[in-house]
Amino acid sequence: MTYRSILSPSTSSVATGLVTLTVCAWFVMATGAILTDKHSEALVESTRAAVAEQSVVPDDRVTIVVEASRSAAAL
Repeated sequence: MTYRSILSPSTSSVATGLVTLTVCAWFVMATGAILTDKHSEALVESTRAAVAEQSVVPDDRVTIVVEASRSAAAL
């Protein structure tokens, strides 16, 4: 008969816990890097300026007229 303590976790559950802890730590560090990024403010301003330039309404309009005829065989 093999004695196994209920209080000591198995090797696979320890490995799973370590992987979970590592992934959570990576996400926390990535979040901190994104929130403290100083270049993102400049990127937002340059993007807003580019969008403002592109949203200018043109003065002239172009109308395209398509004319076609059908032959009697196509009907």
